Amino acid sequence: MVRNCKLYWSVVFLTLVVFALGCMPRADTGFVYKEDNKQFSYAEDIITKQFKSSDEFKSFLKYHQNRLYTTHWLIPTGTVRVMGASEEGDALKAGSTADIEFSPTNNQVIGVDEADILKSDGNYIYTISYNKVFIIKAYPGSDAEIVATIDYKDNKPMGIFVNKNRLAVFGNFYNVEFFKKINFKPIQGMTFFDVYDISDKSNPKLKSKYKFEGNYFNARMKDNYVYLIVRSQPYYRPEFPTPIIVDGIKKSSIPIQEVYYYNIPYRNPQLVSIHSINIAKPMIIDSKTVAVEWSQNIYVSKNNIYITYTETINEYEIMQDIMKELLDSYITSADRELIKKIKETDSDILTEDEKESKIMSIYMSYFNYLSQEEQSELEDKAEDMLEKELSKYNYLEFTVINKIGIDKGKITVGNNGRVPGHIINQFSLDEKDGVLRIATTVSQRWHPYKKQMSESTNNVYALNGNMRIVGKLEGLAKGERIYSTRFIGDKLYMVTFKQVDPFFVIDLSNPRNIKELGKLKIAGFSRYLHPYDENTLIGIGHDTTARGRIKGLKISLFDISDFEHPKEIARFVTDERYAQSTALYEHKAFLFSKEKELMVIPAYSYDYRSRKGYNGAFVFRVTRNKIELRGLIDHSMSEKNFYGPAVERSLWIEDLLYTKSQGLLRINKIDDLSSVKNITLISNSYNIPVY
Repeated sequence: MVRNCKLYWSVVFLTLVVFALGCMPRADTGFVYKEDNKQFSYAEDIITKQFKSSDEFKSFLKYHQNRLYTTHWLIPTGTVRVMGASEEGDALKAGSTADIEFSPTNNQVIGVDEADILKSDGNYIYTISYNKVFIIKAYPGSDAEIVATIDYKDNKPMGIFVNKNRLAVFGNFYNVEFFKKINFKPIQGMTFFDVYDISDKSNPKLKSKYKFEGNYFNARMKDNYVYLIVRSQPYYRPEFPTPIIVDGIKKSSIPIQEVYYYNIPYRNPQLVSIHSINIAKPMIIDSKTVAVEWSQNIYVSKNNIYITYTETINEYEIMQDIMKELLDSYITSADRELIKKIKETDSDILTEDEKESKIMSIYMSYFNYLSQEEQSELEDKAEDMLEKELSKYNYLEFTVINKIGIDKGKITVGNNGRVPGHIINQFSLDEKDGVLRIATTVSQRWHPYKKQMSESTNNVYALNGNMRIVGKLEGLAKGERIYSTRFIGDKLYMVTFKQVDPFFVIDLSNPRNIKELGKLKIAGFSRYLHPYDENTLIGIGHDTTARGRIKGLKISLFDISDFEHPKEIARFVTDERYAQSTALYEHKAFLFSKEKELMVIPAYSYDYRSRKGYNGAFVFRVTRNKIELRGLIDHSMSEKNFYGPAVERSLWIEDLLYTKSQGLLRINKIDDLSSVKNITLISNSYNIPVY
């Protein structure tokens, strides 16, 4: 073993281990992927369990409360989902109210509405700006006006749903006076969920007021049922041990039998509560709480909610256990008794991380008393043991997936699975015919023994209803990482990037035999992919040089009619090198209509040298083989984030285009983009006189 490696581990042992490893999550040594006859399998079955009693749940909370959250060594990313082939036609159809056509939210799954800050029913627009909800008579445009405003004062509305004559508004809730009124202060925040009767748009009437313990995470609506998801940290509380629900001012806890967990060694546990509300009634139908790892993203199909997070296995954690094992024979009976007392200390006094840190300090104090030769011999042995232990792991990075069934408001906690690598967003996942498909990137990492950096790889997996891997395609585009994915029917379209943009077409018609059909290499990359028709995809990203330097915002059209030979048939690139659009990262900011040959995205650019730029929405004419920039709907006069795009969303109603920023709703004609009307939403959010 080389001496610089010994020096490396000595520094780790004597500094990082004692002071930092006590704050790190424990290694997951009982729940790993191992290769067996060239197939992945679980080291043990993952079982969904329910807490049997309040005392059992309290023990879990006390053990995990105040765990010091450790940022993962590898940067986690999100999830994304794509539509099946049978859904694509519906995806391109507009909504309608009587004879009025309008654009719906750009949802990932047809029939599953995503919470957003802008909704329409064809006649009216409902939107959030700062802490206000506006109801706007939108059509015809010349008569457009604000007809009602709901002011949430110090609270933060974050999403809305519109269902016939019901408006649901929800977000994070902060009100100390209310907490005093109900004699309860939540540790991890609360989420409000208000339902209004909007039969009279000018006079919305509050029908129900719900509060749910936990911070707002996300929401979906299917038919009349809203599935509201909130997150909170485990925290021991003698009364109301489970997350509470407040109906008006009446509070109650989620029943202990509705709280679930998995037989896995938790590292950074989090309580995720899913509440289903029938907003037509309105009434709460069901509530379930699941103890999961630190959740990052969700993907929702028609039948299931998938909650994901990135898990990493870290060699420093494993080395901690190895060092304790090797030093154990040196421990005196007095220190062994001290270690026993530390372990038995109530978690209210010392958290588990604090206990581990103190115990590790005791072990490492014996290492310091060893001679230099003994330290070197112990280091050699520890490194050999670590190398042997790491050889059991095929991967050190995983995406963990928690599956939760939904059906007419009923919530069913399902199985838990995981696959190597991390995902980028919700579009990394897709469910078809009961099979979950997922695309991941395994990040590059440094191997201290090989003294080299491994290459990143990209993989595609298929999981059955029990969340077991049944098919895989691994090793795509080594040295690159996934930038965007889109599942359409039996195909996956995937973009990776390092210096050029490989556009892959993957065949998923047989989940047990996933195949690469073809690929295209072009300069630049796409961050978001959207179907134009069954043979064409739209890509939004950046153009780059051959060495990967960004040249401008790029829109591409990909011909996918020949799966084995995809090609780029049209492109648009901005002259401005650093032009940006939130549609790169937020699909709900993307507006497209094939019939109207219309595509709209937020657009922002500013050159600090010339002090020139623009801030608004790009409007494109898009046909089967052409992309033409028609113009910019300017929002520079609106209140905005001065360091990014002002326009948040856009939609169309009949022949009118509506673009919305924090302080302004602009109405323009689609045919010539001429201005119809501007509606000021927020003129001065800081209540400061402006002259």
